[in-house]
Amino acid sequence: MPTTLQGFALSCLLPFLAVAHLLLAMAMARTKLTVGDVLTPPDYITSPSGGFAFGFRAHDSDPSKFILATWFRFGGGNSSRPPQPQFVVWFAKESSMGATPNATARSVLSITTDGQLTLADGSNQVLWTASTSSTRRGYVLTLSDFGNARFLGGDGHTVLWESFWHPTDTLLPGQTLQGMLLSKRADAEFTTGRYSLAAQDDGNVVLCVDLFTGDTMQNAYWATGTNSPSGNTTITFDDQGGLSYTLYDGTVNTLIPPMASSAGGSSNYVLFARMDTDGIVRTYFRPRNGGETTSWTVSGTLPSDGGCKLKTPRMQGMCGPGSYCVETKERLSCLCPPGYTYIDTQHTDSGCTPAFEP
Repeated sequence: MPTTLQGFALSCLLPFLAVAHLLLAMAMARTKLTVGDVLTPPDYITSPSGGFAFGFRAHDSDPSKFILATWFRFGGGNSSRPPQPQFVVWFAKESSMGATPNATARSVLSITTDGQLTLADGSNQVLWTASTSSTRRGYVLTLSDFGNARFLGGDGHTVLWESFWHPTDTLLPGQTLQGMLLSKRADAEFTTGRYSLAAQDDGNVVLCVDLFTGDTMQNAYWATGTNSPSGNTTITFDDQGGLSYTLYDGTVNTLIPPMASSAGGSSNYVLFARMDTDGIVRTYFRPRNGGETTSWTVSGTLPSDGGCKLKTPRMQGMCGPGSYCVETKERLSCLCPPGYTYIDTQHTDSGCTPAFEP
């Protein structure tokens, strides 16, 4: 009988222990980084609601290396696994087209005594710094419930740097773009890819491939044609899941339509727009109350009429030589015909080569 009572007591206690553990984890979650604090892998800070995290995310291929990133934090975010690649909405780069710094277990993110937000390696070699145009010293790093990491001055209000000013491949609701979105090279590979979405200085909105070679006119595979001597075109992703651009005169034009008004937009769904690795811009949504394994749904694409037939004066299709393109709403796939194999199995858009000896 005592054994039975002990087992009964333990079974009753377990749910309370689980809740206590969750509450303790929530209480320990940090929501800011101030002068004198440090952040080391795999630590992070969270937004006030806990829906986003900013900090160190391990590489899928090498868990000993980390990127500095912002990601969606679903289901409490207590999994020992890195967040899925699709959850990552921003990651630090040396410049818009530059390399992604790789941190290790000995790396440190801190606000230095002279007020700079800096990522350094174990030898105190600077890997990345939040570039600011202000001479004011920063004091605190916070993360908003919109997913925007903000580096603030001593008054706690003046913004010296924010991640929304430096998007990588993703836009979140309320975020605007006057520069460029660059795709990753592959979904789980946080390096600069081949494709970009940009609002140019001349007012034109363009999709380009391989900007590292050739000029824009030779590399553009889609454009709005809204050239303007005044420029100042701004791309916006709104809280209804719509992607649009605004011209210098205030005219708003749709790139990807918003969700139906009855859906409720960002109040009911988590949303983002991304320059995907296959050269197509897609908008995504999933229920806000979903867990970590809830799938994303594509709500719209740019271009809206498909991607396999896109080409430039230098490129006759989205797939490399010797391959062919198959299209779904979720992704373009580059496939090899019988008797051929991929030139690069990690980057299948590179093309195919004969599998037999010549």
